[in-house]
Amino acid sequence: IQADPVFHNDGNDHMPRWERYEQGLRKAFALERLRRESGWTEAEWRAAVEALADDLPTLLHPIMFVPNIRMLCTEAQQAYWLPKARSLEVVGCYAQTELGHGSNVRALQTTATYVREDDAFVIHTPTLAAVKWWPGSLGRTANTAMVIARLIIDGADHGVQNFLVPIRDRDTHAALPGVTVGDIGPKLGYNNMDNGFLRFEHVKIPRMNMAMRYASVDRSGGFTTKAGGGGGGADDKVPYVTMMQV
Repeated sequence: IQADPVFHNDGNDHMPRWERYEQGLRKAFALERLRRESGWTEAEWRAAVEALADDLPTLLHPIMFVPNIRMLCTEAQQAYWLPKARSLEVVGCYAQTELGHGSNVRALQTTATYVREDDAFVIHTPTLAAVKWWPGSLGRTANTAMVIARLIIDGADHGVQNFLVPIRDRDTHAALPGVTVGDIGPKLGYNNMDNGFLRFEHVKIPRMNMAMRYASVDRSGGFTTKAGGGGGGADDKVPYVTMMQV
């Protein structure tokens, strides 16, 4: 890392914000190349990240998006999503915080309504306050979001659950239909992280894109929970355990 000029931090404090961001991306993908060539363990990768002494725009992918899949998705879901996440075909972010609701998870307003006829959820932003606001890696980098939204079935609110929602085309990186997404702009610090905003206009996703290890919805719309996950039990914090850990 010390020997490769791509990892140097000379001039960081005097770069325009987007140059910092683009430099951060170059570092992130150079580090990923080294990880694959060297066969680093996760501990070795984390040590390398610390050695950079700089922030990476992709950092929320390995420290929030991927762990959330591991913790809250079924084995079948992990078998589908994790290889795509490891190869960076899928680059993710964790979209919990909303413009009007940050740590107050109970007050989140984004909805995921189950539609039996389509065997799908419709993700929607019903108010301005419900716009996802501030998630890192969202503004320009991620093509998929782990969206924390209220599960609605037949008008009944089953509380917050986790949903894997594609937000950008994997080939062109353009926003997908019904998705408005972008960067929230300059901040007082951490400016090589693309904190972003995200709004949904009735975006449809398959039923199996809900993280279903501890809570699930079947084809007929039946909602069930298992030990360790939401639904009024003692473990309602499980759906947002990733944010609590971070």
